[in-house]
Amino acid sequence: MAEFTTWIFDLDNTLYPASCRLFDQVERRIGLYIEEKLGLDPIAAKALQKQYFREHKTTLSGLMINHGVDPHDFLSFVHRIDHSAVERDGRLDRALSHLDGRKLVFTNGSVEHATKVMDRLGVAHHFTDIFDIAASQFVPKPEPAAYLALLERHDIEPSRSVMIDDMPRNLAPAAALGIVTVWVRTDIEWAQAPAEAEYIHHVTDDLAGWLESQTISRAKTRNGNRA
Repeated sequence: MAEFTTWIFDLDNTLYPASCRLFDQVERRIGLYIEEKLGLDPIAAKALQKQYFREHKTTLSGLMINHGVDPHDFLSFVHRIDHSAVERDGRLDRALSHLDGRKLVFTNGSVEHATKVMDRLGVAHHFTDIFDIAASQFVPKPEPAAYLALLERHDIEPSRSVMIDDMPRNLAPAAALGIVTVWVRTDIEWAQAPAEAEYIHHVTDDLAGWLESQTISRAKTRNGNRA
């Protein structure tokens, strides 16, 4: 693998394992927010939540477009969760420490939520910035404009960058820009890749393990070039 200067990481179900079910809490809070704001029963709120996710890329976008919801109010409410489900990950910490290049978080969530997660993981010190949904003017992944805003903000060279995400659809715009993509595969039904997904260049069930393998591979390449 070529030398990369920028590593772009999604947050939820990517930096931490989906098995801890932290995002389940966020999903429940989204449903509750819709119930309270729109006066819907739980079944109708859940249906609308999923409809907006499909049609507008995020439920928040659908609520902003169709109901004029304040995004700051929404994010504050839905991220009011118990982050203790995320445990310190020494293996990921070590893998990131051996990874050359700057590291960024690119999330449809908020900086506050990302900071709490990264602090729980013990990896915050590795990252240069958190590019959250507010930084992209509330344009979410996988809208191309969000990626262009990230590239411009951090002067990123796509051909020397890697993007890692648990949502296959979020990797398609990155690949179209020339970024190498890595899908962190989970058992979540709505986060599965289609049969034909040429925009996914690498697949892993173990983020730390994959990062370790890339570090070893590049070290061998460097040593080989010196021989």
